[in-house]
Amino acid sequence: MLGFAKVCEAVGSTTRKTEKVRLVAEYLRSVPLDDAARAALFFTGQAYPRREERTTQVGGSLIWQVVSKLAGAERATLEEVYRRHGDLGDMAREVLAGKTSAEGLTLRELQLAFDELAEVRGLSPRMDRLEALLRRSRPLEAKYIVKILTGELRIGLKESLVEEAIAHAFGRPLVEVRRANMLTGDIGATLMLAAADRLADAKLRLFHPIGFMLASPAATAEDLMASFPDGALVEDKYDGIRAQVHKRETKVRFFSRTLDEIVEFHELSLPFQALPGEFVLDGEIVAWRAGRPLPFTVLQQRLGRRQPDLWLPLEVPVSFVAFDLLYHNEGVLLDAPLTERRRRLEELLAGAAAPAIQLFPPRRC
Repeated sequence: MLGFAKVCEAVGSTTRKTEKVRLVAEYLRSVPLDDAARAALFFTGQAYPRREERTTQVGGSLIWQVVSKLAGAERATLEEVYRRHGDLGDMAREVLAGKTSAEGLTLRELQLAFDELAEVRGLSPRMDRLEALLRRSRPLEAKYIVKILTGELRIGLKESLVEEAIAHAFGRPLVEVRRANMLTGDIGATLMLAAADRLADAKLRLFHPIGFMLASPAATAEDLMASFPDGALVEDKYDGIRAQVHKRETKVRFFSRTLDEIVEFHELSLPFQALPGEFVLDGEIVAWRAGRPLPFTVLQQRLGRRQPDLWLPLEVPVSFVAFDLLYHNEGVLLDAPLTERRRRLEELLAGAAAPAIQLFPPRRC
């Protein structure tokens, strides 16, 4: 864990992307593969892989209480240190100097501690687990434990750079690393596949969201069309929220662009259950009434409501507007031409119940 923390310090001290990638790649090569997989995950600032729905159940308030207890410091002292750094991790490192173990932790021990935090129930037991974890860590280790718990290392290291570091460390094509990580949703598992030269074995798992393909800006329409010399398909983007739907038999789940589950639109499950086979669709959920989309401000009335009022789905009906078919009946379609994906999408949705599920014809340019 100390070696990991030192690499984080070095990565945070440089602004050069290539240097960040080099530092991480060298570290990943220098440690046993199990630790490299753990470190790859922690370098993304997360305690668990993206495909998992676990959380540590630890927020800033709990961290503050535990650090205060271990440091034996008054709130005013902690506030002064926090104001100076503007970061809970840096605050923890300073106030815990000389207050915790000199032996430190291994990455495996940290992973096990995070697993325990996800399982424990109740505030008091969670505080006890966090206190035991920080008490066993060196101050520099505590800094990055806190940063991982808060979900952001703040050292300029995005997951895409960790993917680059894996490609560099094991001599694999970056495009293959990124594809495997998108399918598995687990950067640690992706590292293990890269190390074994088995990136092609990465499998999509239904009900674990795939990384979304996001839009890239273009300065002018001419610049945009220059990227598609053989022509392009153009579709309208409505004022909704991006969503991915996974379906197998009668089970249907929706995921947001941030890979969190969308639970507010229960009425959309039944129309998808009626469609044959298993699949993953990309699209957006839009407020829709009388044959036209409604502004996003209308849809906002339903966001964040796990159990809406009975009248709300009637007042703000929604529609899933499909864009793409990513997986169909055990076949991953990410590498298939868009025209083929579109053809299969049209066949799949031919009997879909409108307006709950809609597919609009694209324009060719």
